[in-house]
Amino acid sequence: MAGNPACTRYVPLLSPYIDGELSPAERVTLERHLAACRDCTGRTADLRAESALVRVGLEMAADEVDFKDFAQKVMARVTPERPPLLERVRLSFSEMMRYQRTAFVSSLATAAVVLLVAIPLLTRGRAPVGYASERMMVQAVRASSGAQVAPVVMEAEDGNAIIWLVDEQKVKKDGKSTDESTSDELEMDGDAPALKARPKPKPQPQQGGEL
Repeated sequence: MAGNPACTRYVPLLSPYIDGELSPAERVTLERHLAACRDCTGRTADLRAESALVRVGLEMAADEVDFKDFAQKVMARVTPERPPLLERVRLSFSEMMRYQRTAFVSSLATAAVVLLVAIPLLTRGRAPVGYASERMMVQAVRASSGAQVAPVVMEAEDGNAIIWLVDEQKVKKDGKSTDESTSDELEMDGDAPALKARPKPKPQPQQGGEL
């Protein structure tokens, strides 16, 4: 117990003062009191000596213990926290965009260029939808006797055939005659098309009139 009633206010501040835990204002006030109070000055010296003895004793005890593998043993007992999958993906993507952004962007650009070049090359060898395509192969062409159109067939050098449907009424208007009573049938198989075309009409001689 403090003999001086004024010391009761400063005795609890002695230990924090030695440890350096006081605020600047409290430290200045306590140092003014220590300059005028011998009792508190002695108590401060005793606390400093006690703290030094405790520190020396702990250092001596610590010297007797081997701390060579202490860090490895502690880390081996620590279980790392594994974040969720979405969190790991987000962290990986953020790290990649932060440290490898140039390589990532260049890889995307290279992949886009490869696709632009490869797609036309892969689709170039395919047969177009139209002539010379298996889906457009004609098996038979028939024109009934009362039809106003007639098929016209032209064979190519490679064995393919092109078929037009000609309007007979328009042909008649141009001065050509056709026989509507005949019925033609054209048959083509997968290997060599066999075409039966109607005979071409003979051109009529032109008749001149009087001027």
